[in-house]
Amino acid sequence: MRILGLSSATKIISLGLIDGALILADTTLTDMRSEQLIFYVQAAGIKPEELAGVAVAIGPGSYAGLRGGVAAAKTLAQALNIPIAAVSTLAAMAYNLALVQGTIAVILPARHDEYSFAFFGAEKGRFKRLTNDLVLPAEKLISRLKTITGEMYLIGKLKEYQLERPNFHYVELEQAPPTGVNVARLGWSEIQHGRLADPLTLVPEYSHQPQIREYKL
Repeated sequence: MRILGLSSATKIISLGLIDGALILADTTLTDMRSEQLIFYVQAAGIKPEELAGVAVAIGPGSYAGLRGGVAAAKTLAQALNIPIAAVSTLAAMAYNLALVQGTIAVILPARHDEYSFAFFGAEKGRFKRLTNDLVLPAEKLISRLKTITGEMYLIGKLKEYQLERPNFHYVELEQAPPTGVNVARLGWSEIQHGRLADPLTLVPEYSHQPQIREYKL
């Protein structure tokens, strides 16, 4: 089944197009308009009406990037009348380590001394979520990390709270980006299990609320 995945949670906008295990397109974009997405679908030799669904990273992430990416994915899904799946940015990052064996923690700065994070489990290609996406103060997050006794793969850092333990393996954020291909693969799983998003109500989940001022005349 041909699924289009879009990730715009970071500075790099990534698009992936898959057909089962086959990657048809894996590229970065400068423009998130729905017409641009259609261009890459057609460049891969796929007619837009042949798409079985679209998946989009909904956060956490930057305000402008997520807003544009989610809007483009919703427009495309509605125009083609195909299902849309919402994928966590943290899950798309963790999926880069799906072939390891152990626990994966993805940690992103949120606001002040708080972090967005989630735990995932991986064992020889089997990937599963262990917690919801959470936002916790650094101290509580560190306490949770210390409870893991097996192999732990940490994507991201806790700034000055860096922990050094024999079972901790650190992965730089740049080495585990939330690619469009990862979003497409995770989105396809969501679609298969009937966990669809409503394009009319789907909204991004920002790392922190944008600072928008209201000016009165």
